[in-house]
Amino acid sequence: MADRAPLLRTGVLLPLFFLIVTTVYLAAAFDIRSQFAAPGEMSPRSVPILMACLMYVALAGVFIGEFRKPTADGPVRELLRPLLVIVATSGYILLFRPLGYGLATLAFTSALFGIFHFHLRKPHLFAIYAVGVTAVFYGLFAGVFGVRLPTLIEGFF
Repeated sequence: MADRAPLLRTGVLLPLFFLIVTTVYLAAAFDIRSQFAAPGEMSPRSVPILMACLMYVALAGVFIGEFRKPTADGPVRELLRPLLVIVATSGYILLFRPLGYGLATLAFTSALFGIFHFHLRKPHLFAIYAVGVTAVFYGLFAGVFGVRLPTLIEGFF
């Protein structure tokens, strides 16, 4: 029988964090009151309660999968990618306004693709996907949600 991974690893700690956040979210959802819905009817709190229950089911699946997985890497190696993602996200936040949405998001997407080794051996696909993700999210935020995103020229003024 293969060694089971220890409890203190990101594959367990992150879902545990989400379990705590979901429990707080569910408790807050029960405090939502509706002026018009009768008891037992759909109300503004129905969707948050449903989402929390779905999150519990998803987290149960994650926990079961994590506890069945054998130990692979040491704890330091396991924390490298999350730390790199935090550094990349911090850089994205710092560069978003000066570089504008397009360049900052393209750099951030490329950094994430590099961290997760996504198509590193096929640079043409790497570039197509990075530009595609940037364009899709621009369309989503600017087009669908109507959010005014910063541009490179605005960063200089």
